[in-house]
Amino acid sequence: MEYSFKNKIEIDGTAIGHEHPCYIIAEIGINHNGDLHVAKQLIDVAADAGANAVKFQKRNLESIYQKEILENPTLDSQGTEILIDVLNEVEFNEDDFQDIVTYCREKKITFLCTPWDITSVDFLERLNVPAYKIASADMTNFPLLRYISKTKKPMIISTGMSDMDEIERTVNFVKKENVPFLLLHCNSTYPSPVELLNLNLIPVLRQKFDVPIGYSGHESAIVPSVVAANMGAVVIERHITLDKTMTGLDQAASLEPQELKTLIQYIRESEKAKGIPIKKMTRGEILQREVLGKSIVCSSDIKEGEIFSENNVEVKTPARGLSPQYYYELIGKKAKRVIKRGEYIQLDDLL
Repeated sequence: MEYSFKNKIEIDGTAIGHEHPCYIIAEIGINHNGDLHVAKQLIDVAADAGANAVKFQKRNLESIYQKEILENPTLDSQGTEILIDVLNEVEFNEDDFQDIVTYCREKKITFLCTPWDITSVDFLERLNVPAYKIASADMTNFPLLRYISKTKKPMIISTGMSDMDEIERTVNFVKKENVPFLLLHCNSTYPSPVELLNLNLIPVLRQKFDVPIGYSGHESAIVPSVVAANMGAVVIERHITLDKTMTGLDQAASLEPQELKTLIQYIRESEKAKGIPIKKMTRGEILQREVLGKSIVCSSDIKEGEIFSENNVEVKTPARGLSPQYYYELIGKKAKRVIKRGEYIQLDDLL
């Protein structure tokens, strides 16, 4: 059976799509700094804030980098040298990840992970990860995408560091693999300047590719992510940290515990505020209308058959008679009955 790409996807029993609450991913990434205790603290932060999932990263450096560079990182750029040093320090082993998965289960929060290579996919399959997050750096990595597609598990694909043609090629490729997926709009600068987030692309991507669109934010503020959710993002992914001043590559572009909690609270409140696209008065508005609304009333006694004019009618509060929207239609018509000064005029008072 072919997957309907325009509809929702499901991860760990939770439906994700435009008819469902925004799915919140707390990206722990490598902000645990290789410390299992810190990792569990961050899981606690995400669970307490109401996130749907936490996400980690898994790499096999031998699969990612050429042997010469791993043996001597100075052969490449200074950025590569720094990154390899950090990654060597923070990588968890299989026992650590098993512990993390168990802890997530206890905390009733979904464990997700980004594999940066095929070897890491095999590793995560042993952990029975329910879905795969594809980093922006691997959005164009078709061999990795095809390998993950064989698991038939949903994919969440970030689109940072790419142009529209590349995104289109990836979408067409993954659709042919016939697996559920969604895209995340993303600016892969850490942290991302607010003026470069280009959130208007979210509805454009949805219309162009006919798949669910989310947002992976790396800005330091929380408001843009709330805006993204209100522009149609079905997933919001944000890095989290215990403290922005901690050592680490991603800490400064991450949300601290209270910021994450505030972000999720704002998104949930905004979802309530959206409501449905039908204009109707609430019970509270009806009560307010009765008190504050206005009616047409007689400003002097009116005889039966007398013509209504601006000299014998006026507009007054409250709303218990004919609406002043009918004021000018009333003028020139005759009264069906005797109406005393101060009485509310009703529709059936007109001849």
